[in-house]
Amino acid sequence: MRPWKVLVLVAALTTSPVTALPAMAAVEPDPLVGHGVFNDPAGAVAAQNAIYAQLGRLIDRVPAGGEVLGSVMDFDPPNTADTADAPDIVDRLIAASQRGVKVKFITVAHSANTQATTRLRAALGSNDAAGSYVVHCKDQFPNGPDRGCIATRAKEWSTGTVSAYNHSKFFTFSSVVLNNGTSIPNVVYQSSSNLTQWDENEAYNNAFTWTDARTYAAYRTYFEDLRRYRYTAAGNNNYYQDTGSGTDYRAFFFPRQEPSGRPFDDPQTDTIHNTLQSVACSYTENGTKRQTDIRIAMLDFNRPAIAQKLAELKGKGCWVDVVLTNANDAVISALTNARIQTTRCDWNNGPGLDIRVHSKYMLLDGAYDDDIIPRVYTGSHNYSYSALRQADEQVVRIMGRTVHDEYLRNFWSVRDTCRSHDGIIF
Repeated sequence: MRPWKVLVLVAALTTSPVTALPAMAAVEPDPLVGHGVFNDPAGAVAAQNAIYAQLGRLIDRVPAGGEVLGSVMDFDPPNTADTADAPDIVDRLIAASQRGVKVKFITVAHSANTQATTRLRAALGSNDAAGSYVVHCKDQFPNGPDRGCIATRAKEWSTGTVSAYNHSKFFTFSSVVLNNGTSIPNVVYQSSSNLTQWDENEAYNNAFTWTDARTYAAYRTYFEDLRRYRYTAAGNNNYYQDTGSGTDYRAFFFPRQEPSGRPFDDPQTDTIHNTLQSVACSYTENGTKRQTDIRIAMLDFNRPAIAQKLAELKGKGCWVDVVLTNANDAVISALTNARIQTTRCDWNNGPGLDIRVHSKYMLLDGAYDDDIIPRVYTGSHNYSYSALRQADEQVVRIMGRTVHDEYLRNFWSVRDTCRSHDGIIF
């Protein structure tokens, strides 16, 4: 049984004497815990780097004896002067290790020799039995096919072969210490953003950080499974795990394999499609009849069953609004035939700068199952078949009006900006 199946305690804030934090941490603002962080790729340096600043401040506040785990697909952040507005994530991770924090990091084969990975590996080593290390998914099978750490499945399409991959974008922190001395345990950071310059200045991204004992334990287990499945040629393509309900946070881990005898595109085992099955399009609140609102911001959207379900819900009275960058014809047809407001986000902001939505989130505001609590679903998971069946991915569900409305404001900003740059599909 997974440890989070039985662990139901919610982490509480504690105050206790802590090891002095690095000078950089003492002068920078606290990271945001329990809130979303969003970058603006067309904004000033601080706005472009908002997600990196959040991550850097989390790393800085882990005290000696603590632990940082992380896995990111594309790992090549700029090697620049380390500032509050543009932190050098590699420098921050190395500094954490030097003050006695265990730092463990997993990336993918194509990021194994970037300047960032090379620099971090030189400081931490590559022995995954040690307290700190840097490894990648393919280093145990260097001559084998492309793969994720857990996911190894290849799929043949008419356009060619799609290989498995590790698409993770998360970190965990055993505790972080705020500027006032408060220690927050069991912290998880989940982002849509890789750690590259492209993710800063050509992509809309988001990150969410929270504290919760059950999902923290689940993410730590997932990290360990990424590490150990690297040693098996087959991986585990039927890995899918779900931490279940019971707190404001629920985590889903992929890949998810269709049952024997079912098609690859089986909607019955599509987590997002199944989530939409529980939506009702009208409800009564304080004597007033209201509609349910569904909003999606997505880089890749090519699972028609999700689009068809959105069309069905639109027909039942839901408000549906979609911002995307890449979609196949079947998805676009389903959305536009249902007259769903659809925006393509892909606009030029200067030579070589094509801004896209790289976030992967869905907002639900209205009737869901047996309540009307707003929800956000975000993480590394695109609405693509490979994300469902062939990739190491994470999704977190967050319940609550405050977080939903933070994401809603970001959605409106991204949507309206992209529509102003001729992004209207319907």
